[in-house]
Amino acid sequence: MRLFLVRHGQTAANISGVFYGSTDLALSPQGIAQSQRVAGYLSGVAFGHARVSALQRSQQTARLIVPTAHDVHVDARLNELDFGEWEMRHFSDIEKESPASWQRWMDDWQNATPDGGEAFPHFAARVRAAADEMSQLQQREDMLIVAHQGVLSLLLATWLGMPVAAMWHFPFSHDAYTVVENRGGHWVLRVFNGRSVWQTEE
Repeated sequence: MRLFLVRHGQTAANISGVFYGSTDLALSPQGIAQSQRVAGYLSGVAFGHARVSALQRSQQTARLIVPTAHDVHVDARLNELDFGEWEMRHFSDIEKESPASWQRWMDDWQNATPDGGEAFPHFAARVRAAADEMSQLQQREDMLIVAHQGVLSLLLATWLGMPVAAMWHFPFSHDAYTVVENRGGHWVLRVFNGRSVWQTEE
């Protein structure tokens, strides 16, 4: 099974550099253009179905890539981490206004919780559950997954048998695609942040 991982196109929050995960923003004009470029790269792929997060930036991106796909499955486990009271705030403001909470996050992000937000262990568990479920799929058709930086990097680290902290090694771009293959339970990273037309193999 071959999976194509795509990070949603850019939003206004990506440009401003604030924390945001659960805030449901639409794509910016730049984000639409990025997603259209990815659609061009993947125009020759006959996706069997797609899985997307429940947030509109992912769903918009998916529809630009597979506008006629009838099997697009919305999976809320693929939503980005909910940053709670940190949503739409810059880290410098959080550090100044909530220094203790910010320091806990900096010291132990794998076990910390943003004020009023989702605990990272809960986030990691739901993403791993989705990864494990997809690992069991027996389909032969290519599958598209459109989600978020944190989700995609954790999916990839999980499939490659790497620790959670390895997710930081995978900075997904807004205007590219990544390809992984499940070869009988052995995962292979074929492309990371590809920006060329995918050539379907015979």
